[in-house]
Amino acid sequence: MLGLTIALICGLLALGSCGALADTEPFCLLKDPPNQCGGFCLSVLTPVLNHLTISQDQRTPSDPKKANEVLLRQYTMEKQLTALQEKQTTFETSLENQQKSLDNSHVNLTERVDDLESQLSALQETLFRVETKIKYLGFEQVGSKYLYIERITEKNWASASKYCRNMGAHLADIKDQEELSAIQAGLKKDTHYWLGISDLGHKDEFLSMATGKPAPFLKWATVRPTRLDSSNCVFLYNGEMYDYPCKYSFHFICQKEEENE
Repeated sequence: MLGLTIALICGLLALGSCGALADTEPFCLLKDPPNQCGGFCLSVLTPVLNHLTISQDQRTPSDPKKANEVLLRQYTMEKQLTALQEKQTTFETSLENQQKSLDNSHVNLTERVDDLESQLSALQETLFRVETKIKYLGFEQVGSKYLYIERITEKNWASASKYCRNMGAHLADIKDQEELSAIQAGLKKDTHYWLGISDLGHKDEFLSMATGKPAPFLKWATVRPTRLDSSNCVFLYNGEMYDYPCKYSFHFICQKEEENE
């Protein structure tokens, strides 16, 4: 098809050239048109043919099989690239979801730890109260002291002191008027109660049995019953203190100080 087109163009050019020259000259430049036209036409058509060849080569590769392979590879690479992009997007989404899950887990874990700590604190407080109740079983709190008031049995001063020691306590002393008033409010009226105060070491030097130091507070009755040498132990009666022979049996008061945990 291309050869026929070239031949036709060559013929037209030859005739045109001779015709154009015929108007000005009596003879054609081509003395032998049939033989010379090929070379003439070739020299004229070479730029046109080159252009057509280049355009055709640009449109269609010289080897169709290789062209198909290139297109197939390009298509395959595009599909792989698209798949990789989709995988990247899926991976990023998965990472975001995992991060959110980790954040939620961290928040939940923190909340659970705080809740467990609160429960532990509550249990420790409950345990402390239970231990305190067991430790001071039978005692009642008055200020910073725990007191056991014996309201039924009467004992002499030494036996009462021993009874308190067996309970992990000692006969009570009193630190001030406020504490005396609080204790007296729980005592039976017109009843004697031994205290942990005596001058068994030196006459009229009344010491606290708990500390071995001078009694922190003394409130003697207006009229003390006796000042005999045998009146060495102190009892409480209707909010006032008396010294009396230790051999007599009275009710008594034991005390425990609250320990700082």
